[in-house]
Amino acid sequence: MILNIAHRGFSAEYPENTLLSFEKALELGVTWLELDLQVTSDEHLVVMHDGRVDRTTDGSGLVSEKTLEQVRLLDAGIWRGDAFKETRVPTFDQVLEAFGSRARIVVELKFEGQEAIPAVLDAIASTGQRDRIVISSFDLPKLPIVKALAPDAAITALLKANGRSPEELIETTLGLGADTIAPRCNEIDVTLVDHAHQAGLLVRAWGLGRDQGQEMTRLIDLGVDGMTTDCPDILQRILLDRNLV
Repeated sequence: MILNIAHRGFSAEYPENTLLSFEKALELGVTWLELDLQVTSDEHLVVMHDGRVDRTTDGSGLVSEKTLEQVRLLDAGIWRGDAFKETRVPTFDQVLEAFGSRARIVVELKFEGQEAIPAVLDAIASTGQRDRIVISSFDLPKLPIVKALAPDAAITALLKANGRSPEELIETTLGLGADTIAPRCNEIDVTLVDHAHQAGLLVRAWGLGRDQGQEMTRLIDLGVDGMTTDCPDILQRILLDRNLV
């Protein structure tokens, strides 16, 4: 089975990282969601990709300089159109409560620093569903800390090749204690997939959006284990057509 992971929910059509976007992804038959975490000035975990609120809300400034109450007042939908007006930024706890038992969730640690990692793990542990959560990050030094605090946690290393060979990427991933290697889609080839599988790693692609059905098909043929996409509807159709769901 190839994992269809809805990137920030069904973000090609709905305001990203919102309860609405996640719900719409599940309505497609998708069972995996991906989200991003930031930390407010009063140390609450909120679901937002950027360190600033400007792009995806009607506010401005750093998440880390706003209280939870200030973040709650932001409109996280109006930027996608009037139909989504007054959509709110959810907290991590809200998402876990709403979807933790209905989907598997990939949690990307986007916040600066490492101080909030224990709070993330505590929030997950409180649900009793740690085995349904995957932790990922481009900030690779965070991942060994996660592993040290939660040895049984599933961990994905988000990578950019930057000229490195598949063998170097795999060595980096193994050194972090991660079980999944996740390069950008166009940096994945048969050598990387085969060598990663031989090393006991899963392979997940990212960077897939609209008009990339051909790339999704190429990755399926290579044998990747999952893809994170803004367009889970497109990937779901491909998987259904190929009897892979």
